[in-house]
Amino acid sequence: MAARSVIRSPLMRLPLCFRLAFAACLAASLPAAAAAQIASPPDSSLLIVFENDVPVAHERSSFLSMGDSIVVSAVSERKYNDEKGVAHPYKKTMVVVLDSRDLGLIRYMSIQDFDGHSVTRGVLPGDTSMTYFDELDGGGAANRLVQPPGRLFVMDAPMFTLFDVISRSLVGKAFTSRRVQLLALQRDSLVTPLATVTAVGTDTLRLGRTTLPVRHYTLEDSSAVFDLWADRSGRLVRLWHLQTGIRVERSPEETRPAAAVRRKSRSVKR
Repeated sequence: MAARSVIRSPLMRLPLCFRLAFAACLAASLPAAAAAQIASPPDSSLLIVFENDVPVAHERSSFLSMGDSIVVSAVSERKYNDEKGVAHPYKKTMVVVLDSRDLGLIRYMSIQDFDGHSVTRGVLPGDTSMTYFDELDGGGAANRLVQPPGRLFVMDAPMFTLFDVISRSLVGKAFTSRRVQLLALQRDSLVTPLATVTAVGTDTLRLGRTTLPVRHYTLEDSSAVFDLWADRSGRLVRLWHLQTGIRVERSPEETRPAAAVRRKSRSVKR
């Protein structure tokens, strides 16, 4: 997404203890009543990432309803080959806590492990300001930023589950186009592009043996355009970025309606 200027000021050096404190904030962000009750069964997915039709990565995610909150977790894994052909594993995990009423952002954190280094990034929204932190191998900084108005949606490459959050937020809404406030996490900075979601229309996709009615959207800002297809529940089924040849497909096994999954589960138990 396009870089935009932000208001920022040094807040503190970020030691490892800040990461632990943030994890505690994530736990505390869940309402006590919701934490005490039994969580609903998670909605899980497996996203396969293709580059020019070649599968290069996979991302496993889970949406877990906790009453007033929804906890979304995801793990993305792939391998990069160096000039000698040696494979280097890449892994990135993220957790985002959302308001169950409108999928508004409550907390976000990601940890990237690659080539012997660990990068941690996170966002803690407030009322009119928010804290963004960036840590490399246990040291870094946090900045206090002016918070954009409205609902906030995080973009943190290469976590495609974050597009799934956006598509789910569109369920039940009739519109031609609408603005979406993004928080794009980048190395040492956070930018706040205002993107536009356009409802292209309805379509039908075939994944494996499953044929799905879907809604087609585009998500666009001044530097990038993404095509998204989502099912009736808003679950991301396909994403396409024409400029780079990147395509993301939800695994056919996990794209069937929930009722069909439950029927299969009962038949296995018998």
